[in-house]
Amino acid sequence: MRETADRLQVVSRRLVRAAVATIALLCTGAAPGAAAAESTLVGAYRCAIRSGGFAYPPMPCRIATKKARDGSGRTLWFEKTGGSQRLRGWVAPKEDGFEVDGEFWCPKGACTERVQARFVRVDGGFDGRLDHGQGGPTTIEMRRAPRR
Repeated sequence: MRETADRLQVVSRRLVRAAVATIALLCTGAAPGAAAAESTLVGAYRCAIRSGGFAYPPMPCRIATKKARDGSGRTLWFEKTGGSQRLRGWVAPKEDGFEVDGEFWCPKGACTERVQARFVRVDGGFDGRLDHGQGGPTTIEMRRAPRR
């Protein structure tokens, strides 16, 4: 009798773990503990920057597939394509979001510098943070762009 109870307990634990993994996969496209699937990151977004006490309006940004020419195997590219402060670089998927290794730059000024940004998944998109010499700590609210 005890042996049967132990087997049922083991089976119950396995079923719960399988259910949790299935729910995570359906909701995020990634199994628990796994980096976000590239396909769940690719798309059009709106990015709003807050830096130096100023909140900039949301501007277009995107994550696209692009093959790195340096042989690194990187295939995801982030780019904020509008506004006076921009960010672009290679994306590294992480369990709870992604990191961008790239540069912060201004189309009308000399503010270009290498940066690393960290984005975490939130409802509707991602929240990011980076530090740079021009404005110090900077946050980026990144939300999926409405479909046309």
